[in-house]
Amino acid sequence: MQITRDTPTQEFDAIVVGTGPCGGFAAKELTERGLTVLVLDAGPMPVPGRDFARHEWPWQEPNRGLSFERRRRPPPPSDRVPLVWAQHPDHPYTTEPGKPFTWIRSRVVGGRSLHWSRASHRLSDYDFKAASRDGFGEDWPISYADIAPYYDWVEEHIGVSGYVEGYPQLPDGKFLPGMPYNCVEQIFRGTALRMGLPATHRRLAQLTRPHKGRPACHFCGACTQGCDIGAMFNSIVSTLPSAEMTRRMTLRPESVVRAVLMGADGKAHGVSYIDRLTRKDYEAKAKYIILAASTLESTRILLNSAAGGLGNSSGVLGHYLMDQVAGASVSGFLPQLQGSAPRNDDGKASGAFIANFRNLKDRHPKFIRGYCMSMSGGQTSSPGFALSTPGYGSSLKEKIRRNYPAQARIYMSAGDMLPRFENRAEVDANRKDAWGIPVLKITCTHSDNERAIWEDGTEKMKEIFTEAGGEITSVGRQISTPGGLIHEVGTCRMGKDPKTSVLDPFCRMNDVKNVYVFGGGPFVTTGSYHPTLTMMALTVRGCEHLVRSA
Repeated sequence: MQITRDTPTQEFDAIVVGTGPCGGFAAKELTERGLTVLVLDAGPMPVPGRDFARHEWPWQEPNRGLSFERRRRPPPPSDRVPLVWAQHPDHPYTTEPGKPFTWIRSRVVGGRSLHWSRASHRLSDYDFKAASRDGFGEDWPISYADIAPYYDWVEEHIGVSGYVEGYPQLPDGKFLPGMPYNCVEQIFRGTALRMGLPATHRRLAQLTRPHKGRPACHFCGACTQGCDIGAMFNSIVSTLPSAEMTRRMTLRPESVVRAVLMGADGKAHGVSYIDRLTRKDYEAKAKYIILAASTLESTRILLNSAAGGLGNSSGVLGHYLMDQVAGASVSGFLPQLQGSAPRNDDGKASGAFIANFRNLKDRHPKFIRGYCMSMSGGQTSSPGFALSTPGYGSSLKEKIRRNYPAQARIYMSAGDMLPRFENRAEVDANRKDAWGIPVLKITCTHSDNERAIWEDGTEKMKEIFTEAGGEITSVGRQISTPGGLIHEVGTCRMGKDPKTSVLDPFCRMNDVKNVYVFGGGPFVTTGSYHPTLTMMALTVRGCEHLVRSA
């Protein structure tokens, strides 16, 4: 892919900040509709053969296979570009004592699209109009009918595998053939259906057949390490190449955007940015500015663009921060699979799925909104239970071999977090990053409603596991730390009333009409499902609006 380290001096039709799921789609849609676009990303350009999956064992990886939550230090020295990290001295943020928040970031071209879970579920009017149903907060200013055509558009481009089920709370889409169920998933899905629960397979931006020049998945199981063949959707193999084919895109990596620049006419006329390596300051000019850096990074740019925040006449910029609920899980074994033949059960890195079933007709007495669950297991790349299995010698080995194909897990994929004004991101004037840009101070805590969702999910998982004939060996003990699910949304909400929102229904700023914000920022609620598909659909809808109104 053609990139530049030069300093573009011409005025572009649009500047896109960020190259993740939304930045990539913004670049594609705008260039294909005739606009010249400068794309800026704060990180380097990855090389798939060097930086993506190398199909190593965990002990061969630079981080020893540690999960996101345990990455408390910067990535160790390596010849590869780190795709994700939670703590880094160059990129600090602050929190209040006793109120932790995990901000997991990806400063690399492609962003979080390089390692996301690929879960691609549509929201429904149970999500968009939740406030009308339960009286808490506000509805989205759009309905499912408004966004459905853009869900179609995105799914047809990225390729989403799934099964048509007809569940009203989980709208069907334009699917490629669904992933096959493994033995554990078949048992769990059958059990859930007998219990009257809406079970299906997780809908994935992961190809089950060749699609738009990309190969089908070969089930290596290394999805979150960067797909080295392009079978899972990411910006590097899908949207950015489409934008490049138009010859209207200029991509400049290593460009840390500081702020949106305003003109005397009240319109944005460009951005200021810093070269990540040389630390030199530059400016770029354009008629439209699109912030698609990530939920919190885009809001940080706006907060640093003007006293009190750019486009903040409503006073809600930075507020209503949300991350979905997780942490509820049940693990154990399915006796009917103990001692069965070895299988490659982790190759697709996904599983069976239960759509939200709470507060659709009857209101739950302890909480509003809902949650979804995932069900998986079988013979994965390593027997994670082995270290906690008592015994010694040959008898221990035999016990591990016997249980290996039978390991099973049910966990909460995502639960609603209520939008509350006090959950917020603001500028910390006392702390700056390595480029001299003020950092964010993040305040985000769970309410009793989130804790009740977590508790209900835990009990329901126990019920399903037991009904399936399973033996439970462990149960999740605590709700997730906010931010840990990497589903943070809000802080730049859309709405119909400019007095209570930052953006209009097309993700355009109410106060600065030539600035659009794409990503999780516009979300009014979290919804009960993974947010990325909705983020991309909103991006396409907003780009169409920009071009029509230009």
